[in-house]
Amino acid sequence: MLSRLHSALDWALSRVEDIAMAIGGIAIVLAMLLVSADAILRYVFAAPLSFQLHVTEFYLLPAALMMALAWGYRNGGTIQITILLAVLPAWLTNLVIRLGLAAASIYIAVLAWRSYFTFARAFRRHEVVMGVLDWPVSLSWVWIPLGCGLLAARLMMDAIAPRLRPIGTAHE
Repeated sequence: MLSRLHSALDWALSRVEDIAMAIGGIAIVLAMLLVSADAILRYVFAAPLSFQLHVTEFYLLPAALMMALAWGYRNGGTIQITILLAVLPAWLTNLVIRLGLAAASIYIAVLAWRSYFTFARAFRRHEVVMGVLDWPVSLSWVWIPLGCGLLAARLMMDAIAPRLRPIGTAHE
């Protein structure tokens, strides 16, 4: 029963992570296109895109990074130190990994929660970064609670999984 519930939740979370990754990928492509267009316009026509830096730095790159976190973890994009795990008995290794995943999940969830408050405050106050155009700060912060929230959910799903997957391996 619990195994089937976990599988269903894992499947649903994986689909959300896939969508988030697609958003991150689109953000990277848009950043590349904007930077390339700015360089061409700047050096060929002496007419740079004055907004390019703000859009890329405050919106596209944070979206690309944060939306890819959970997908990257799920697909084996982790760094792990296994010296201690190699000498522990299997049952203790399993426990240490699960506790580590749960602790990391809680920490990342707190980051998501706190960054949500920063986003909400900026949204409520209509905070802007002033420049050639006034850029809303909240739209640059929205990606952090979303990305951290997805990663926290993925880490907790792995911590409570019926069968522990080796860290650093793809989940599919």
